[in-house]
Amino acid sequence: MKRGLVLVDGRSALNVLERLGDFADEVVPFMTEGVTYESVSCHPDIFVYQDEMGLVVAPNSPRALFDALNRHSVCFEIGTSLVGCLLENSCYYNCVATKNSFFAKSGFADVCVTDRNLQKRFVNLPQSYVRCSMLSLPDEAVITSDRGIEKCVRKEGYECFYFSPEDIRIKVHKYGFLGGTCGMLHNDTIVFNGNPLRHDSGRGLYDFLEKHEVRPVALADDYLYDGGGLFFI
Repeated sequence: MKRGLVLVDGRSALNVLERLGDFADEVVPFMTEGVTYESVSCHPDIFVYQDEMGLVVAPNSPRALFDALNRHSVCFEIGTSLVGCLLENSCYYNCVATKNSFFAKSGFADVCVTDRNLQKRFVNLPQSYVRCSMLSLPDEAVITSDRGIEKCVRKEGYECFYFSPEDIRIKVHKYGFLGGTCGMLHNDTIVFNGNPLRHDSGRGLYDFLEKHEVRPVALADDYLYDGGGLFFI
């Protein structure tokens, strides 16, 4: 079943942007300039936090994003923190939540994000770019490309699969992270910007997803592209 819209890095390959039309009524190519680092300037996960309650959106997100959300009558809250070009102010919304758990680095999340997760188990991670670096499946198993996150979540009792960041494409930097390459279409389907099977970790990832009853969809046959996630809304 299609979703109403999907947010995606506007610098993604044209064939990926076209294919996303099979999964959402509207594809919103996300773009900013002069707000934050060039590498993440078009990454939805820098400006948008998503959980089962809806979205928290950075107040200095592009006008095109607010227009798209309003067109589709999407429930969202405007956060208190402006995204900037420093480590400390570019990760306010880059957090992950499940029904029972909230993953973030202490002191690095916007207050609107933390307030809506006060009743959940807080997992304090060593990495502030959490959504970039990990994805939590509906049963709370974790996939990550960050060794620090892997060590932490395993210690906390979560099942975890490590996916090497090597060969994950990203603008400017040498490599990206798995969390930024994908998004959950539905509870049983994860969509990838590229093809995980081009990576040494790909077959293991597919086996892990099958174990947890999640179906992978590759949007293209290219290497995975870290574009700040795919946000199906």
